[in-house]
Amino acid sequence: MQLKISSITNLTDARYFSAIGANYLGFCFDVLNENNISIAKAKEIANWLHEPVIVGEFGLHQTKEEIQFIAEEMQLNEIQIPFSHPQKNEFSFEKFLVVDDLSLDIGHSPSDYFVIKINELNIENAALRNFISSNKVFLETDFTKSTILQIIESLNPFGIQITCKKEEKAGLSFVDEYAEIVELLGF
Repeated sequence: MQLKISSITNLTDARYFSAIGANYLGFCFDVLNENNISIAKAKEIANWLHEPVIVGEFGLHQTKEEIQFIAEEMQLNEIQIPFSHPQKNEFSFEKFLVVDDLSLDIGHSPSDYFVIKINELNIENAALRNFISSNKVFLETDFTKSTILQIIESLNPFGIQITCKKEEKAGLSFVDEYAEIVELLGF
């Protein structure tokens, strides 16, 4: 089971997830997203980590040129963009494509990974289960201790994505909440 962390905005979360062995650490560079981070702050955080695999997370409105500029500044090999991004096939990065609409025809995409946000109703969705079985899919939801194992057993995804919450103030992270979930995943 792979673990991808999304929207890291502080050193506490980054160091925690790096220390437990998360496979990917995501920084959101979409200025329209409330969890966005500046290039300078993301670099500062990344410098505290031991060989992290950083994923740059971008929005639909961001151009190929903007994404490539940030990727070069951050020395990224992986990016996360919406599945419906008009230039998604023009990138030479390993891609995480965020699928917001499960009714899309996504079966033939050349993407490396998919990120799908689900809810409890999706657990029994046969089409979703079939898609997950034939693609590298990271699932995201409001994971709880009571639902995480059910989701893993029912859908058997390639990985899980956990989106970080912003610190209420410096040093007050939600690490304890994350710890319960990642412990159940075996990290």
